[in-house]
Amino acid sequence: MDEQKHLKNEQGEPGNKTEKSEYLFMQETIKDENSRGKKYRKDLLRIAGLGVAFGVCACISFSALRPWLDEKFPGDSQEVVIPEEKEEEKSDETTADTGNDSTVQTLGIDSYRELQKAMNSVASEAAKSVVEVIGISGEQDWTEESYDNKNSVSGLIIADNGQELLIYGKTSILRDTKEIHIRFADGTTKQASVKKKDESLGFAIYAVAKSSIAQSTWQQISIATLGSSGSVQKGDAAVVLGKPFGYAGAVGFGTIASSRNELDGDDGSYPLLCTDIGAAEDGTGVIINLSGEVVGIIDQGISGNSSKELVTGYGISGLKSEIELLSNGQAVPYIGIRGLDVTAEIEAQGIPEGVYVRTVETDSPAMAAGIQSGDIITEAAGKKITSLSAYQSVLRDQKSGSKIRLKGQRQGSGGYVDISFDVTVGSKE
Repeated sequence: MDEQKHLKNEQGEPGNKTEKSEYLFMQETIKDENSRGKKYRKDLLRIAGLGVAFGVCACISFSALRPWLDEKFPGDSQEVVIPEEKEEEKSDETTADTGNDSTVQTLGIDSYRELQKAMNSVASEAAKSVVEVIGISGEQDWTEESYDNKNSVSGLIIADNGQELLIYGKTSILRDTKEIHIRFADGTTKQASVKKKDESLGFAIYAVAKSSIAQSTWQQISIATLGSSGSVQKGDAAVVLGKPFGYAGAVGFGTIASSRNELDGDDGSYPLLCTDIGAAEDGTGVIINLSGEVVGIIDQGISGNSSKELVTGYGISGLKSEIELLSNGQAVPYIGIRGLDVTAEIEAQGIPEGVYVRTVETDSPAMAAGIQSGDIITEAAGKKITSLSAYQSVLRDQKSGSKIRLKGQRQGSGGYVDISFDVTVGSKE
């Protein structure tokens, strides 16, 4: 019995541990390492594909929602800074070229064509920064409107502060205006608002939300390059753009007839550029040089009777400080004095050195402080004043609402006596 039992165990009786171990070993699955690698690669490709799909969807969604996000959650505006000009020595307009070059160059019709083509190219590029600023009133009759009687002026794209595109233009369109529209070089029109204005010269900064401007328009417009009117001389070539002839989108070519004239304004004087190019009485626009730089802002309202029919504008150098202030939403400081320099000839007549006050503007801070015609301003904010430009420079550094002390002299029965005034700086908006 024991031998039989032992024999059965050797032959694999159920329950035997050795046989069970062999059986379990036969039940194990032998995994293919190549199949495992293929599975990992498939998983990685699937994850990568999902990542790419998610990225594409996110980009499309962000692009679609960005204008809405920019409008609802605008960031901080960047400060606009107009670079200061380097001082350049300006030669006398009457000085002629006395060189001994006796070479005579013969120019033909082809030379003229090449010159005209080059000037047209400069004008076309500069025109990308010129816009039409249109005032819309509720009573406007579109059926009676024509190209030359619209309530519009030329404007110049001055800066991009990160949130708005800023445009410099006349304020004459604002009377009875309910909406302001800007027409860009590509013909598209967008609604705008007044960021800041100054009625001393009659200019304002108009703002268009960047989020409202299509990408196709961005490709057709540009920010203007401001040159130096101080380096412009009589006889230089000039190109005029904008609305100098009474209709928008015009271009004209000519020369600078004079760069020595100045206009006396509130609290300063402004250099003028006069051309030999015909103009409309209410013409506006810009004057550019052959480098495509803006050197003048056209305003026919400042022309005298004798030059009313020729394009005249402010030299850009005299406007840069105002443009920077208005672009940053700051008021242009205003006191209300119109004066002139006491030259050596005038000083020889016994008048003290300084700025002679010719007139005081009605209801101005100067009038409120007691300044009178005939007074001589010799000091402002602790700085000696010997010219109108020095006075203007000191005033530009003040803030509207701040106080400034002006010192000077006034003629009395026994000669000139010292005077001083505490003036609250205002603005003319």
